[in-house]
Amino acid sequence: MNQKAHSLTETLETDYAIITNPMNVFYFSEANLSPHERLLALIIDKENKQSTIVYPKLDEETVKRDATVDVLKPHKDGEDAFQYIFESIPEGKTIGVEGDHLTYDRYKRLLEKYDDENIKDISNTLSELRGIKNDEDLVHLQDAVKITEDTLKELYNITVEGKTEMEIADFLVAEFKKRGAVGPSFGPTVLAGSKSALPHGDSGDRVIKKGDFLLIDFGIVTKENYVSDMTRTFFIGEPDEKQREIYNSVLNSNLAGIKASTVGTKFSDIDKASRDVIENDGYGEYFTHRVSHGLGHDLHERPSVDDNNHDELKEGNVITIEPGIYIEGYGGVRIEDAIFASEEGPIVINEFKKDIDSMILK
Repeated sequence: MNQKAHSLTETLETDYAIITNPMNVFYFSEANLSPHERLLALIIDKENKQSTIVYPKLDEETVKRDATVDVLKPHKDGEDAFQYIFESIPEGKTIGVEGDHLTYDRYKRLLEKYDDENIKDISNTLSELRGIKNDEDLVHLQDAVKITEDTLKELYNITVEGKTEMEIADFLVAEFKKRGAVGPSFGPTVLAGSKSALPHGDSGDRVIKKGDFLLIDFGIVTKENYVSDMTRTFFIGEPDEKQREIYNSVLNSNLAGIKASTVGTKFSDIDKASRDVIENDGYGEYFTHRVSHGLGHDLHERPSVDDNNHDELKEGNVITIEPGIYIEGYGGVRIEDAIFASEEGPIVINEFKKDIDSMILK
């Protein structure tokens, strides 16, 4: 059992936990598996401080090499893998499961041996544990961000005007793979001109033209299974007065959100600090999403930084700050950085420039 699994036993309010989300299995066992339809389950025994992994036998080599668990229980295709769960957890015990991941069919299998009243949802417990990062996590996240930023800097070495959004997206993929990334955490999303007003738009065959906003949102996955997520909005040629006004509003909102991200501050207050800047500039109706989300092994983790979350920022939380203005038919701007919450103040993981004059591409 590794330290993260041991920490779970200290906070777990059930006798056992059955973890089936592959990313949570990785977090608590260090075994990174993609089981597809096959059963993958990490069983945590709170009382005996013991971990057991039930996994497809075809992943035997990976599990034996990487898993920091006490008991290995492989199953072959066609075998009833639930027998290994049943033999690992006695009847009458309370069991924690991921209510946001466990399928209905597998829940019904648990009811063959365990009472419904003894099966509890521990999704929040797992999310809260994953939401706290340490110094080692910070180093890995910094590595992920560096690959991302080094990739983005290559845009200054090419002529962007005249290329399509997809050509730029493909260029970025090739560049971050050169730098050792396993793949994208998502995207890259490359949106030019009026398409930059689509917060979740798709890169396509639109040709990038002089005078365009160029919004680029993407991240990568490292070999250590950490992800990055950043957004920068560029200009193709010199920005006009309205573009400068919108960009500077978002930039000041980004900076205000970062400044507000001190340990002990409510997430709703961080959202408000960032949102107030854009609202005071008269663009409040065009800021249509929360200010940020957590980041780590998954692209979107706890906590959520929105106006309805009144929990407080804790030391070790990693969140993005990503305000935006999106004007339909005209264009949009988003600027996104990741920060690590420290008692000494927010540590901005990103170093990529974001002053307006640095965002001009040819």
